[in-house]
Amino acid sequence: MPPAREHVVLTTLLDEREAFLSFLERRTGDRALAEDLLQDAFARSLDRLDTLRAEESAVAWFYRVLRNAVIDH
Repeated sequence: MPPAREHVVLTTLLDEREAFLSFLERRTGDRALAEDLLQDAFARSLDRLDTLRAEESAVAWFYRVLRNAVIDH
């Protein structure tokens, strides 16, 4: 993924951090666990940004990553 596109995607995801955290906290019932899952998901996603087809779908793509993280936990 070109660096400029990667930057746009990462900025988009970071702008949604609170929404992502709320999503995880509602599903886990634990703020600390939600924080841990979110950080792990961010870290794992860095290696998979090339699987993202369009910048516009970054948020939906990351919610899928988060759903999988909750299921795996």
